[in-house]
Amino acid sequence: MSDMKKALVVSNLTTGYDSTAAIEDVTFEMPHPSMMVIIGPNGAGKTTLLKTIIGLLKPWRGEVFVFGINVYENLPKVRRLIGYVPQRERLSETVPLRVRDIVLMGRMIRKGPLSIPTKEDIRAAKEALEKTLVPREFWDKKFSELSGGLQQKVLIARALAIDPKILLLDEPFSAVDAPSQREITELLAELRRKGVSSLIVTHDINPLIEYTDYLLLLNRKVIAFGKPEEVLTEENLSKAYGIDVKIISHEGTCYAIIGDYHA
Repeated sequence: MSDMKKALVVSNLTTGYDSTAAIEDVTFEMPHPSMMVIIGPNGAGKTTLLKTIIGLLKPWRGEVFVFGINVYENLPKVRRLIGYVPQRERLSETVPLRVRDIVLMGRMIRKGPLSIPTKEDIRAAKEALEKTLVPREFWDKKFSELSGGLQQKVLIARALAIDPKILLLDEPFSAVDAPSQREITELLAELRRKGVSSLIVTHDINPLIEYTDYLLLLNRKVIAFGKPEEVLTEENLSKAYGIDVKIISHEGTCYAIIGDYHA
């Protein structure tokens, strides 16, 4: 498989903050298109890994390639390929941002300050919103007045508005109800069918398990990586979380019962 057939290649990646390593010697390859999930306890380095992939943090050692492009040698080109959905921002309610402002932000941030949205920008933003099943009439609504599930869909639409080849999502199910979780999961599965990969950080694999192609179990170092049924063993999970973990199998699918519910 050529590097262009791989959404991500992470090799011996080590980085952190100040002099403290947050992740050490992380290595994995993510084929394209696929859906990959990262789980691990609080402080495992999951968000740090995402930030390093998109170039917000520099590696101390190791390399990251996105579709065969070295992230740190050609960051602008790589960022055109990635849609990033960070943990849901606490946007100030005193700033009257509307849904349209949030979604258009995904395109305008690449054009620089004081840019004015073109007809093409507005068309792309509305199409992205439509993909996430947000009703058209919400285009002019205040973002702060939406439910947690709708806010998350709008933030995903912002990432989709640039037509990325890979989505990086950090805790997309936080404060999101079960029906919205299901809709977001089905959206990511549909995007995979259309050639868009997704890398998802979550503290709960269960809503995604039936759609997950690859699973990375992380606790600063890679505890296990592979197909979910290979990674989700009581031994691996206990090693990562430091507690006893139960695995329940139902109709050939493994579900993890984990006592850690922190990001």
